[in-house]
Amino acid sequence: MLIRDAVMRNKVLVAVLGICLCGLARAENLVVGGDFEGPVVKDGEPYEVNVTPTGWAGTGDLVKQEYAGAVDSGNGKQWFDLNPGMEAGNGIMQSVHLTAGITYTFSFRYNGGGGGSTSAIAYQVGDLVGGSVSTADMNVYGGTAWKTWRVTFTAKVTGAADVRFVPNGKHAGGFIDAVEIHAGGEG
Repeated sequence: MLIRDAVMRNKVLVAVLGICLCGLARAENLVVGGDFEGPVVKDGEPYEVNVTPTGWAGTGDLVKQEYAGAVDSGNGKQWFDLNPGMEAGNGIMQSVHLTAGITYTFSFRYNGGGGGSTSAIAYQVGDLVGGSVSTADMNVYGGTAWKTWRVTFTAKVTGAADVRFVPNGKHAGGFIDAVEIHAGGEG
């Protein structure tokens, strides 16, 4: 009887511990390639222009961390410049699947890199989240630390939603990294 009770207590303890650990686990990132680690910039090259990053449609420049003294984004070995070849780009997009009634957190790291000029990029997740962020809004001029922009939203319908980033023009300075959408609270 004592052994059976001890076994039952241990099973309950393991079950409760498992539930607690699952609650602490981070939800899967719905964005594919939001870290901009692919394709890998060639050895000996600081960046690659007019590249379509893994998981995305559209082009821009993939840049190695700390290129030309730029501040490291704090995420992986590469980041993404929305202005391919220093021209006004069309931006990048991909579709993610959202479920109605679920709350999501959308976030990305941003640095204008504009060398002191004010620039902005536009962002959008379907018709649920949209706007722009600028170097002035976040005080992320060239040589300053990257900052994270984050918002929480609840999906209205189940289905695909396009995630988009668009630069505001030539030499706009739209550097992004660590693009994430997680179900639940903070990602």
